Amino acid sequence: MTITAAEAGSAMSAVANKLLEAQIVSPEGFNVLLRVAGDLTRRKTDLTWSIEVDRGQPITFQKVRDRSGAIVSPVLMAKGITIAQDERHTPPFDQLDIALEISDEQNRPMARWHLDLANKDRDEAFQSGPLVHLQYGGHQHGDRDADAPLKAPRWCHPPMELALFCEIIAANFYEDAWAELREDPGWCRAIGTFQRLCYSAYVEKLRNALSVSSSTALNVMWASAWGAPV
Repeated sequence: MTITAAEAGSAMSAVANKLLEAQIVSPEGFNVLLRVAGDLTRRKTDLTWSIEVDRGQPITFQKVRDRSGAIVSPVLMAKGITIAQDERHTPPFDQLDIALEISDEQNRPMARWHLDLANKDRDEAFQSGPLVHLQYGGHQHGDRDADAPLKAPRWCHPPMELALFCEIIAANFYEDAWAELREDPGWCRAIGTFQRLCYSAYVEKLRNALSVSSSTALNVMWASAWGAPV
């Protein structure tokens, strides 16, 4: 099932408004989500589109206390997301580079995660790791001393775009508000649009892997295997 840019834009607008009503996203973050929604809506029936959320204007969320009582600020940005719903056996992404950064009350970096596709070298060979992977750390802008010293592990993970990342943030940092959102049919419809876009090929690959005894799910999702031409 394909999702048009306009359908994605309508769903993104619904997610933005629900997050604002629940006092999860900041007004500035809401405006960024609305900008993305508008850009998508103008693409109408396109099945290919690109999204960028620059570090200078990220999706910011309301300051919140974590379970230890510390005040933290989640920030979401996307160096680049390119959707391409053509005939392929992999998830519909030509580019996927999205990051969640957490800062403390003094705006000092505390943690960072990013989700992306395995890189290719000059010879078109994939880096070692799952085709789509979640990784802790990466470059801390303005504070390279805070960079995580390890690049591994790269966790095998389904692809996600902005709306699905927003739900992860809502569920982990604003759980009481998310408990109401997850029962809201409008929220579920909007999130469901992006679940179908992002998860369908991943779930199909996993389902097929479970029926094969001669390999493992991780092996078939490794970049050199899943990303190879068929």
